[in-house]
Amino acid sequence: MNKSDFFRELGFSEYESKVLSSFSNLQKATAKQISEDSGVPQNKLYQIIKKFESLGLLSQIPGKLKKYELINLQTFINGKIKEKESNLKSLKENSKKIKTLKNSDDEFSFSLIKEQKAIMDKLSEKNIQVKKEILGVQRGWVVWGEGLRQMQTATRKGVKVKLIGVVDSETEKRAREWKEVGCEIRKFNSKFGEFPLRFSIFDNKEARITLGKPEVSKPEDYITIWTSSKPLISLLRKQFEEMWKESEKLK
Repeated sequence: MNKSDFFRELGFSEYESKVLSSFSNLQKATAKQISEDSGVPQNKLYQIIKKFESLGLLSQIPGKLKKYELINLQTFINGKIKEKESNLKSLKENSKKIKTLKNSDDEFSFSLIKEQKAIMDKLSEKNIQVKKEILGVQRGWVVWGEGLRQMQTATRKGVKVKLIGVVDSETEKRAREWKEVGCEIRKFNSKFGEFPLRFSIFDNKEARITLGKPEVSKPEDYITIWTSSKPLISLLRKQFEEMWKESEKLK
């Protein structure tokens, strides 16, 4: 299997796979160099570059000559592989109970993600896939480079991001880092409890609920429930909207 075949197996088109293969070989290149190396016409190439930038896979290098380089490729590949492994596992399990599977379009799914780093990687991957809106409730405002970059990519392409979280002398600096990448921040109102439930809603289609500190002491034991349940997403959204109205804006 060559590189292009590998990228096609991950779900990229033929042209996209050729472009990724060329970038992985050349490391840094202009659109013309990639077109010549990959054989992909430049009119198609610019659409692909724009898509890869929105996915957080490409970064433009400052300079007179417009060049690009691959970023976050391994993280993206790992995420795709995990997704395929999860889908394969689900397919195997469902194959054993095919007669009992329902046909309804209203079916929804739940999945579990364990360990803080895996959860953060999943959030980074999801944030750059969102089209319109991210709503989220934080506690400690965990800051990591990739997460900030991906969130900035999302806000720059027009995604509206609203985040609520505990803002005090310990967390304010971290909260402001998220504000600087385009997120609208409000301070959690303690009338809703001592510690807010961590959750996010993506385009009103998917949601996550995370169990971490102080309930879970070790980062490797953090658990996130990921779901497309419409009733649960509706409940979380109502909770968020109520909290948003009662929270103070971070200026």
